[in-house]
This record gives sequence, C-alpha cells and structure tokens, in this order.
Amino acid sequence: MTHHSPTNALHTSARIAMSFVAAGCIFISGCASTGPTSKVAATTTAQYYPACYEPVSHLRGSEDAVKNSAITGAIAGGLIGGLAGGLSGDDHAARNALIGAAGGALVGGAAGYYVEKQKQITDDNERIGSYATDIERSTGEIDRSVGYAKAAQACYQREFTNLREARKAKKISEADGRAHLAEIVSGLKETNALLAAADGRTGEDLDAYTQAYEKDLQATGVQRETVAQVATPDTKKKTTVTSAQRAKVTTQAVSTEKAAQKAQTSRTESQKVATQGKAIVTDVCNNPDMGDWAPESCAKA
Repeated sequence: MTHHSPTNALHTSARIAMSFVAAGCIFISGCASTGPTSKVAATTTAQYYPACYEPVSHLRGSEDAVKNSAITGAIAGGLIGGLAGGLSGDDHAARNALIGAAGGALVGGAAGYYVEKQKQITDDNERIGSYATDIERSTGEIDRSVGYAKAAQACYQREFTNLREARKAKKISEADGRAHLAEIVSGLKETNALLAAADGRTGEDLDAYTQAYEKDLQATGVQRETVAQVATPDTKKKTTVTSAQRAKVTTQAVSTEKAAQKAQTSRTESQKVATQGKAIVTDVCNNPDMGDWAPESCAKA
C-alpha cells in the first residue's frame, strides 16, 4: 500500500491549482499580457497625418481597461481563492475547491463575476447598487473609445477632402498623392478595427454585469421591467407599477438601472460610429475623383 505524505499532497495540490489557473486564464482577458486592441495590427505609418493618428494610438489604451476589468478581477480572484483554500486542506478537499473555482471561470465571465460579488457583498441592496459602479466604468471606456474613433474619422475625412482639392489644383504629384491616400485609408481601417475590438470586450463585460444585476433582482423578488418603469417612467406604456411593486424597488436598484440604460445608449452610439467608419472607408476608396489612386487595401474594404 502506497502512502502519500502531507508534503506530496501539498505539491499535488499546487500542480492542480496551477493547471486550473492556467486553464481559467484562457477564458478571460487580463491573465495574459495582451488585450483586445493589441491583437489589431498597427498597420499605419503616420508620416503625413500624425495628428489624425494620435487618437488612433489612444484607442490602444483599452488594454489597461481590460486588465482592470471587474470581470477579470472577479474570476482571477475566484481562481486564486480556490487555490488558497485548496492548499490549506487535504488533497481531496483541495481538488474539489480548485475544480469548483475553475469550473466557475469556465462557465463564463458572468458566472465568475456573480459568484465573487456574492462573496464580497452579502447585503442584497448594497450588492445590487455596486453593479452601477462597474457598469459606469465600462460605459466610460465605451465613450472614450467612441470619442477617439470619431476624432480620427473626422480628421482623416478632412485630410481626404484637402488631398482631393490638392489633386484638382495639381498641387501634388501622383506618387505623393497615392502615398497620402494610402495612409488615410490605412488610418481609417485601423481605427475601425480598434473600435470593434475595444467595443467587443467592453460589451462582454457589460453583458456580464447586467446578467448579474438581473439575477440579483430576481432573487429579491423584483422584475427588472418594474425597476425600469420606476427609474424612467414611460407614460406611453399601458403597464403601471403598483404601490406594492414600487415599495420593493430600492434606490440602489434605480441607480443601477439608470446606469445600465446609459450603457445601452453608449453601446448604440458605438455601433453607429463603427458603421459610419466602414461607410467612410467605402466612400474614400470609391470616390470618383480619387479612385485611380486607391491603394490595394481598398480592395479589401
């Protein structure tokens, strides 16, 4: 019969722990050193229009937001918590704790985030109110990305107009004109790609926050539709909120609901700007006055 020493059991627990932490990191951003926008190639050499590229480079700052995401922190915290808890017990207990922690992470960001919120804040009302802070943080990141994208789009559009006028006035050679136009197209396409990457990751976070918020509302016997009606009354709707229903809606829930609604408005604006960005590239590449100068990248627009 083989006997396992406490030391060997501890080492086994540590190995299991590290394997689960590594597996969990595959499913969340932040464990790795790369964020969503870092996966977008920096294809533009800002030789002619550095001012236009400046907001594009700022878009790459979204990595910091991802690393500081509440989702990342919650899941990583759960994995580390499972590690610490598991190593303090016997090998069997350690394995169960680690599987539970890693399993929560593998189910998805929303699951890990929700579980960690339950651990961090036991009071239902306080916890429901805390979602507003996380939602507002992500909303701010969306607004920031949209602002930079719009600035880049406007700048490149302006420079494209100037380039077209310069061609008409024969103030620029064909070779220089082609080089200038290629940089404009590259800058616009890079802007579009960065905005899509940043919006996608932030949108995932907001979805997770909203799911957790709605689940907590249900647990307290309140429907989100009721909270929404209290937060922003819609006089056109026939449905009304009774006094009994209104009494269950806390100020914390109202604050979080308003934050969630604002987040949705920001996401809609982000999608609008993304669509606008694609349209601008199409217009630039197919402009009748500049079409014969269009770079090869326009073929993929």
